[in-house]
Amino acid sequence: MFRFLEIAQIVIPPPPVAGRGLTLVELGSIIALIGSFLTNIGVLFAIIAIVISGIMYMNAGSSPEAIKKAQAWFKNALLGALIVLGVGVIINTIANVVTREFFCRLSILGRCIF
Repeated sequence: MFRFLEIAQIVIPPPPVAGRGLTLVELGSIIALIGSFLTNIGVLFAIIAIVISGIMYMNAGSSPEAIKKAQAWFKNALLGALIVLGVGVIINTIANVVTREFFCRLSILGRCIF
C-alpha cells in the first residue's frame, strides 16, 4: 500500500569525487622531495656515526681493539654517506627524467628552449 515510501528510503551513494590527474611535473617534484628528505636523513645519520666514531677513538686510549672498532665505525660511516649521496643522485636523475628536464640542453627562466 505504501510502496512509494519504501522507494524513498533507498540510499543513493554520492557520485565519486572527480579530481584531476597527477602530472609528470608533479610526480617528478614528489620524487625529488622524498629523495631529498631521505638523503638529508641519511647524511644526518652518517654525521652522527662519524662523531660517535671520533668519540670512540678519543676514548680508546692505547687499546688496539677499541682503536680498530672506532676506525671500523668511521670507515662504515663514510661508506654509508657515500651510498646515501649516490642514491640521492640517482633519485634526482630519475625525477629529472620523469619531468623531461634531464634532456633539456638550454633552459631560460625554467622553460626548456632546446
